[in-house]
Amino acid sequence: MKKYQSITVWAGASPTISSIYHEPMRRVGELLAENNITMVYGIGDEGMMGCAFQGVRNKNGRVIGITTNKLLELQCKNRDVFKPEEIIVVENLAVRKAKMMQMGEAILVGPGGWGTIDEISDFAVSIQTGEIQRKPMIFLNFNHFWEPFGELILHMLQDGTLNQDKIDYIDFVSSPEEIFKALDKIENRLVAERTVGRRRKIKSK
Repeated sequence: MKKYQSITVWAGASPTISSIYHEPMRRVGELLAENNITMVYGIGDEGMMGCAFQGVRNKNGRVIGITTNKLLELQCKNRDVFKPEEIIVVENLAVRKAKMMQMGEAILVGPGGWGTIDEISDFAVSIQTGEIQRKPMIFLNFNHFWEPFGELILHMLQDGTLNQDKIDYIDFVSSPEEIFKALDKIENRLVAERTVGRRRKIKSK
């Protein structure tokens, strides 16, 4: 297994989210901490992001919360649970997303709303346009949350609005325990693709 130093987690931060997602998201945080991986996220002490944070804390792990002044007010009810070095405040949402994409060596996507959709879309487009290198993005399909999205991806592939190289870095898991196996599978695929790409460049010279 690749030794990850940091992984970005995106998921809903609303306190109204169904409690069915709380325990698996807490376990995600625990697994990251148990593997000495820093959790990079958009900060929050409520909702699913709060559960993931709690999981990290349960195992004495590390977090980096990236936020704006406005979101810090909205999503963090108790700032005292964070150490000063765990909070990075940036000027706007665009910079926030860019830093979360940059700082995580992989992305985990829990159930979420518009904010989460915006983050994964920005990530995918940044890869498509070559602004960032491909890295694994795992959808945490707890309680089948992301199945409709997976069906949409298949529909887009069939109709040609997406092609395979635009989705070769993503996978879906149904439990936290599957995360690292899925990361390994994607990482091996991306390494193989990069190796083939280098060979083609050498031959073309």
